[in-house]
Amino acid sequence: MKKSVLFILLFGFTFMSFAQLEEVFAARDDAAIYTKQYLNPAMNGLMYNLNNGWYSSGKTHKKLGFDITFFATTAIVPDEDKFFQFVASDYNYLSISSGSSELPTIAGNTTSSVLEASDGTDSITFDAIDGLGEDWPENFFIPVAIPTPMVQVGLGLPSKTDIKLRFFPKTNSNEVSYGLLGIGIQHNLSQYFKVIDKIPTLNVSGLGAFTRANLIYTPNNSEVPGSNQSVEMHINAYTLQVIGDIDLKIINFYLGMGYTAGTTSLDALGNYEFDFDDNGTIENDEIITDPMQLDFAISGFKTTLGARLNLGPVKIFGDYSLQQYSSISLGLAVSVR
Repeated sequence: MKKSVLFILLFGFTFMSFAQLEEVFAARDDAAIYTKQYLNPAMNGLMYNLNNGWYSSGKTHKKLGFDITFFATTAIVPDEDKFFQFVASDYNYLSISSGSSELPTIAGNTTSSVLEASDGTDSITFDAIDGLGEDWPENFFIPVAIPTPMVQVGLGLPSKTDIKLRFFPKTNSNEVSYGLLGIGIQHNLSQYFKVIDKIPTLNVSGLGAFTRANLIYTPNNSEVPGSNQSVEMHINAYTLQVIGDIDLKIINFYLGMGYTAGTTSLDALGNYEFDFDDNGTIENDEIITDPMQLDFAISGFKTTLGARLNLGPVKIFGDYSLQQYSSISLGLAVSVR
């Protein structure tokens, strides 16, 4: 479980262990229903995170002005998404063997509930998967959140327009490959309204942005026999916002309002051998190919309120976004106008 906590802190995502997969996949088609409800807060949090942090000002750069921004953003999981209700009628093979039908999501706590997977002939019982809520580091300032770090570069173009690129360098470990790339366009809208354009401390702009993130987990020594096993996650997130900014030189305050949305696909691929009747004989093993394909989506309106401290070319900023998964972003930028 400590390994899972490390994954979620670094990438905002956790994989169930392959030992747990053997038990969950015993539920056949029901495995996807159960896993989707369990992982839903992590997927939602990631998509909301990828639409945060695109700006800390409503003012765009002059031509060839630029900034380099380092920031982290964290989405807070609502209390109601820390658990889900197991509804028996939604499942064909899976049922509650004992304990509560209120089960934890990945953001929840531990549970004593036991599940049973049965095809009418063979059956297997296993503990419902615990959430990570009680394993979170005690000194982490938001108890249950999905953090995501990023680097972003902005460049001023003609017509008071900025192009922004954000990235997390592609990282490869023994088993994990992760990468992130996003592009945004911020355009000054004040220039089209003479009344606003004549107020030097007020800036209004529009933003459109898109981010793509990919994570692939390929186990070197899988606990479940099989071949070509991997878990792949692909996230698309996009946002459209209008930004207002009051620039008081040393400090500026900004307000953003707009639309945020995203989609995520999560696939368990390859061949997996499972002893579903739990008697330990290989003759009864069953091979499942590409056992799980899950899709997640978010959409809705957001409002962001933030402030930036201007220390010459160095900018320190923080903001709070009000949305389904409210979030906090903190960052530091080096900016040359």
